[in-house]
Amino acid sequence: MPSYNRIGAVKITVAILRYLSEQRQPVRGQDVADAIGQKHSLTMSYLVSLEDEGLIRSVGGCYELGTGLALLYARYKSLLEGKIDRLQRELQELEV
Repeated sequence: MPSYNRIGAVKITVAILRYLSEQRQPVRGQDVADAIGQKHSLTMSYLVSLEDEGLIRSVGGCYELGTGLALLYARYKSLLEGKIDRLQRELQELEV
């Protein structure tokens, strides 16, 4: 399998989402920047982009996870449940 380059923007995005997932309350952009080791201006660009996509939300100038991540998880879970149902039916057919 070929070796591919890792994309730094993805790593930063995931670092932001992980950091926010660990917080009990909304946090300032500067706190996010400090936590992930990036400049404030760059971090704010990521935060507003993630907010535009519904993955995080702004609350009084601070940030927390948004419902977009829950929606992605719900879709994934639904796909897995569909696969389980299909496999269970196939198993039942084999048992007959």
